[in-house]
Amino acid sequence: MEVIGIDTRIIDRAARVLSKNKPALTQLDMYDPRYYPPENTDRELVLRYFLVMVAMDHRLSRPGKPYEGYVDGEFYHGADLLYRLGMKKFMENPDFFSPEHLAHISIEEVEEWLSTSNASPPDIPVRTMLLRDLGLKIIKLYDGRIDNLVGGEEIRIHGDIVSPGLAEKLRIIRAYEDPVEKKTMLLAKFLEARGLVKIQDELDLAIDNHLSRIAYRLGIVMVSGPLWDKIVGGEEVTWEEDVLLRMTIRRAYRLLARRSGVKPGLLDDHLWIMGRKICLRDSEPFCNKCLFRNFCMARRNAKFMVREHTYYNTWYY
Repeated sequence: MEVIGIDTRIIDRAARVLSKNKPALTQLDMYDPRYYPPENTDRELVLRYFLVMVAMDHRLSRPGKPYEGYVDGEFYHGADLLYRLGMKKFMENPDFFSPEHLAHISIEEVEEWLSTSNASPPDIPVRTMLLRDLGLKIIKLYDGRIDNLVGGEEIRIHGDIVSPGLAEKLRIIRAYEDPVEKKTMLLAKFLEARGLVKIQDELDLAIDNHLSRIAYRLGIVMVSGPLWDKIVGGEEVTWEEDVLLRMTIRRAYRLLARRSGVKPGLLDDHLWIMGRKICLRDSEPFCNKCLFRNFCMARRNAKFMVREHTYYNTWYY
């Protein structure tokens, strides 16, 4: 029998730690010129940039083929390399991100843009399809303007059948169709952090692989039975299993944000940075630097020191 559940006792302990350490929580600098447009850039251009870059923010590496390399003499890895290449292209030609260009973008253009001398994403044809779909639908449905999709400065993530929110409007775009809404939440977090929107309802965390790994290791999400055996053994889960796991993780972090009083965007930033710099996937984690070290399940029991659940064939995460 398989069981997937949320351990609210650990969530309460983590919430107390987060509440006491709010000033120490790490946060992304959304004005870092290496990765994001300058502060006074035209609103529509910034909206274009983030909509496109988040659409590309998935599955950059594969086992034995990390997405990393040098740009202008500096080394970048994973998402840092993706957004560095995005910003480099933006500064050269912001119209590259226009819906009109994206609707007819070529595979060769996408490969040239997202590659360095020794690194390239594994799914260039898929990314090209996603960009063409995005460009065409923004033109057809929103008169070619991202601001028409976003809906102004005060927005809701979720609406209803009469007044759809950002999530409902984005879902028709294939890059943003996933039921866990990872890219939708990431986009909304970025737009809010840049002061481009004010979110009127509740933002959820963007459940990527780092956040999944931390949830299992801390023990805030508990899995048992054959599905846990898959996670431990690195066996690829099914689409349905992946959605079930990530939805549970999303609910757990929503509860953690509420009980800690930490804004979801800040909590998402801190956990994502923690997953990249402290709670590492492929090497020994730096547990002494972790705020949760005194009650982390994986620190007490090596069976919980899992990488994350495996699900490669997706453009959702």
